[in-house]
Amino acid sequence: MNRLGRQIAACAALAAVCLAPALPARAEPAVAESTVIRSISFKSMALGRQLQFSLYLPPGYDADDDVRKYPTIYLLHGHGGTDVSWLDQGGLRETADRLIADGKLPPSIIVMPFAQTGWYVDSSGPEGTGRWQTAILDDLITYIDAKYPTIADGAARAIGGLSMGGYGALRFALMEPDEFAAAASLSGALFADVKSATDFPAFQIGLFGRTFGKTFDPVTFNAASPWRSIDDDGETVEETPALFMTWGDQDIPILAAGNAKFVEALKAARIPVTFSVSPGGHNWKLWAPQTPPMLAFLGSRLKRGVTVAQTGPVSDATRVAAGASTPETIASGVKNAAPPPPNAAPGPKPLAPPKPIVARP
Repeated sequence: MNRLGRQIAACAALAAVCLAPALPARAEPAVAESTVIRSISFKSMALGRQLQFSLYLPPGYDADDDVRKYPTIYLLHGHGGTDVSWLDQGGLRETADRLIADGKLPPSIIVMPFAQTGWYVDSSGPEGTGRWQTAILDDLITYIDAKYPTIADGAARAIGGLSMGGYGALRFALMEPDEFAAAASLSGALFADVKSATDFPAFQIGLFGRTFGKTFDPVTFNAASPWRSIDDDGETVEETPALFMTWGDQDIPILAAGNAKFVEALKAARIPVTFSVSPGGHNWKLWAPQTPPMLAFLGSRLKRGVTVAQTGPVSDATRVAAGASTPETIASGVKNAAPPPPNAAPGPKPLAPPKPIVARP
């Protein structure tokens, strides 16, 4: 082939390469979609009115499936939030979908109630904000377990919250340890013993409203405090929900101090806790990034989805065989995960709990 022929052939080959269709970019693996039901309600006997909540149903959920049962996670909003705050500001749906796809969270039903500014306590009387403690612990949980295919067992139920909701989540879990396998608090509104209203910044008293009396009553406030459920009466690790706490290194000073003191009180009572101090302040710039490790922690402690024939109380051996995490002692600095019994049937590999940013004995 002469020189001109070689040049023509080279140009033709180059044109063929340039005109060839581009190879498609490598796509991220698809994540199965969940279902979200926003702002539905039912009649709460404790409130004497409708209680509003939003609901996350995991990928693969089928209302007509009479066999599968799911664990449940309750997420409590902060002061000024609503039942959709976790969805709209926290990206809850996308986060849960990805964790489930990655095997870091068992398929779970997630319930997000709207508790207004009630601080998750029973505040009755004409000046009160409502019986929110009873509305959630009795009315809502009973309604969800009756209406949806849940595992109606405290070993398959967890609770978490942020700010006011972190206060509520820890309060409920420590007050009713049989009702929850785990609890989490993001920047929980935790205060040590309060002597008077002057112990708070002025804005904080306004946030309490009439929850703790027509005018703020420190006696009423302290009686409702999560601190009241911390003692050293010999509770074993198995009897205490697994606890996860984080707060910001730029959080509201009184809350940062309160969270640190609460951790010390838990350790003094030998109650296990996994905790961290995370970069950020008292806002979603902290809470959104901490939602994945929080959910992974809660999910790792839940009894997994079972069939109808498997519901009801189960032994520790059955829980291990089903892939549920065994209790761990974190506050003492020793992880005492009990091995499964030698005759236990093999089951799915348990989810490893997330590594805390900071963990102190």
